[in-house]
Amino acid sequence: MAQAWNVVVRNDVDVGSLDPALRDAAAYVLQPTIGYPVLPAAVAEVMALANSTEANFREVDRVVRQDPIVAARVLSVANSPLYRPPSPITSLRAAMMRLGWSVLREIMLQAVAEAHLFRNGPRRELASARLHAIVLAHVHRHVAQIVGFDAEHAFVCGLLHDLGRPLMLGLLSRADAPRLDSIQRSALIDVLHCTIGERVARCWGLPEVVVRVCREHHDADEDPSTSGAGVSTIAICEALVLDGGFSSDPQPNPQECEPQLARLGLPAHEIESLRSTVSVLCREAG
Repeated sequence: MAQAWNVVVRNDVDVGSLDPALRDAAAYVLQPTIGYPVLPAAVAEVMALANSTEANFREVDRVVRQDPIVAARVLSVANSPLYRPPSPITSLRAAMMRLGWSVLREIMLQAVAEAHLFRNGPRRELASARLHAIVLAHVHRHVAQIVGFDAEHAFVCGLLHDLGRPLMLGLLSRADAPRLDSIQRSALIDVLHCTIGERVARCWGLPEVVVRVCREHHDADEDPSTSGAGVSTIAICEALVLDGGFSSDPQPNPQECEPQLARLGLPAHEIESLRSTVSVLCREAG
């Protein structure tokens, strides 16, 4: 299912300055009649539930079972090294009882993203985008716990901050899309993924903080606050995962990483401990 809309391009994006091939592709992606994916009703209900602060098992079980792909992915993610269950989890009831709602809601979000977001487009680039999203989600949640800022939406902000990338990979792979080589495609996605991500996040009814992160996650200097999950904390996590090779394009400048980490206000030994934990999370996600 798809929906057409007018996309308002960010003020700092000068489409007219692109070379002719990229300009044509940008016009294709931004045309009012282009169809961006709308979440199936059952999946939208899963997303809405996962973004709530509490839920009962009956409700979770009913909602998740409406989408067999998501239900299967929930159990797959719950048994992954990132969650380290002491013994295999074989049912939603077991997942909720043993992991708790706060963890299960993260698993549901990741399951929806893996089942319905990273599906259409070049496999290698989609795989890279998927891995980056999962790593950022877990690192962002961990940083929220360590620093103690408002972390209600930390996981989903990390998971979906680059929402526009996989969506654009899918669009540019359609039969009627202008032909671009991989370098051109990457360049165009770098320019427009924030615009596309914001619009789709708003259409999907995601929390406003997630919409803002989709729009502004490359503008951390304009938002120095680390009082809660947001633009600045995503930039900090991008700096943390750079050493592990999990940062997204355009990659942060290594010389700018230390100033980003300094925003956390942690002593040097705690920063090093955080780096070690992030390294483990990167290995487990990969």
